[in-house]
Parts: sequence; structure tokens; C-alpha cells
Amino acid sequence: MKKYKYILIAFALILLSIFWANEIWTGWVRHYEIFAKWMKSSKVHYYPWYLWLLAGGIIFPLMNRFFEKNIKIIKTATHELTHMITGMIFLQRIKSIYVEEQGTGVVWLYGNNFTHLLTDLAPYCFPIYTFPLLGLRCLCLPTLYPVIDVIIGLTAGLHIICFKEQTSSQQSDINKHPIWFSFIYIISVWLFDIALITLSYLPKLNIFLSFKLMVIDFWHVITAIFA
Repeated sequence: MKKYKYILIAFALILLSIFWANEIWTGWVRHYEIFAKWMKSSKVHYYPWYLWLLAGGIIFPLMNRFFEKNIKIIKTATHELTHMITGMIFLQRIKSIYVEEQGTGVVWLYGNNFTHLLTDLAPYCFPIYTFPLLGLRCLCLPTLYPVIDVIIGLTAGLHIICFKEQTSSQQSDINKHPIWFSFIYIISVWLFDIALITLSYLPKLNIFLSFKLMVIDFWHVITAIFA
């Protein structure tokens, strides 16, 4: 991809990052308002979802410490599976996937430069387990929320550790593109992920309605600018 295209995409990503950050702030303000009402009145229903997510998030680092060899394979498989899933989403042709016990792997994909960009960087910012579980959460009874939220937190812990251990300028996926661009892209997508998860836990919302809400908010911003 030519340099000017990277610059244009990076500029758009920076603007989107500002929008995602605003959505995160809006979501947390709304969560705080609900928490404050609950503190003043026992009649206000309140579900401390973040405690269950945190519990799951703590479990995985412990597993990573005591089952290091097995978890290493899971982390590598997750990395390559993310390449494969995003490749399928963007209609790339998948030739093969290969994962070694030592913690290395590779996926061979065929596609154009832009879809390669998306699949190259996906393992560093796309939580392939967390989002489907948030979708499954919509179908669960409220009494099961603590269980599935612990599992969601566990997957979030997996993705965070994968990000910490695998994200480096030495990674071939990352330095395949300008380093500065790769990190702008990764940060922007992570902000989107956090915004979507934050809004998904607001009352009467879920991951699908939250995505719809973000699209509507973005449309309002665009129309306001042109108005």
C-alpha cells in the first residue's frame, strides 16, 4: 500500500479514536449515574457486572502462570485463529493454518492489500472469543449473567495477555506495515472494542443494540458537521 494511503487511513483512525473515546466516556458516566442512584435507593436495580468480569480477568493470569505450556498453545492458536476468522470475514482465501507446540504458527491467506492489512493486525486488537460470548449473553437468563460474565472476563484476560506478549515492533505482522500506522490502527480498534463492551452492559442494551447506538451516534456527528 502506498504511503499516502497509510496517512489518509491513519488520519481517519485518529478521528474515529476520538469518537470511540467519547463513547467510552459516555458509557462510564451512565454507569456511574446508575451506581449513584443505587447507592441512594435500594429500589434501584443494580448489577455489578464489572466485578464478575474482573473475577474472570484474574482467573486467566493464574491459569497462565500454573499451566504455562498448555496456555502457550492456546495463545498461539488464538493468534492464528484470529487471522483465519478475519480472513474469512473479508472473503480471503485460506490456504492453510499451522500451529506448533513451541508457540509458533502461521496462516496463509490470499487477498488484496487492504484486507491483508485488516487480517495482519487483527490478532492484536480483535477479541474473537469475547464478542461472540457477549452475543450469547443476550440469550441467557439474568440469573446466569454472573456465570457468563466470568467466562467473558476470562476471555478478556486471554486477549489482554496475548496483546501484552505478542504486540511488538518485531512482529512480522506489525512491521509489515509502517510501525507508526500499525500502532495507530491497533489503538483505534481497541478503543472501539472497549466502547462496545462498555455500552453493552448498560441497562436494556446488548452488543447488537450497542453497535446500532454507536452507528446512530456517529451518523449524528457526521450530519452535525455537515449541517
